[in-house]
Amino acid sequence: MDKLTVTKLKKNLENKDKKELIQEITNLYKRFPQVKEYYQSQGNEARNILEKYQAIIKREFVYGRAAPKLGVARKAVNDFKKLTDSPELLSELKFTYVESISYFCAEYGPDTEKFSDLAENMFMELLNDLKKHNLLDKFEIRAYDVVDNADDGYGYSDNLCIYFEEHYGKFIK
Repeated sequence: MDKLTVTKLKKNLENKDKKELIQEITNLYKRFPQVKEYYQSQGNEARNILEKYQAIIKREFVYGRAAPKLGVARKAVNDFKKLTDSPELLSELKFTYVESISYFCAEYGPDTEKFSDLAENMFMELLNDLKKHNLLDKFEIRAYDVVDNADDGYGYSDNLCIYFEEHYGKFIK
């Protein structure tokens, strides 16, 4: 059987009329949750989709899970990236990721550096994205709060402070 490439798919779709294309997309929307979320995230339901993915992350770290699954939280960020091109919404989700891991570390003091390393990496990525999309001013208070509330374990708060200062200047407590 021939592999269906994007080129072949386009040719196939070009042979359909508008009504058939609408029916095709409607069927995909009904059958696949990811397609439904994609179309919802393109419209005025984007905030609801964001909240769903924030809840996935919080469920791992904030709501008392004894052994949070880092992969589940990271997957939520990656899946959301596929749904929206909005740097603002994606930044909000990344903040939720960092804040939730920070909360978990402060509350439960896990004896592992991997939690703080992942949050640090996401925070650095987030600040770089904010700079790239001229959103630093919009999220300055939230970035400040992340650093201000960070736990001192494994040099976590020091590293977050360094990243903050690279983008905002001196961190003043």
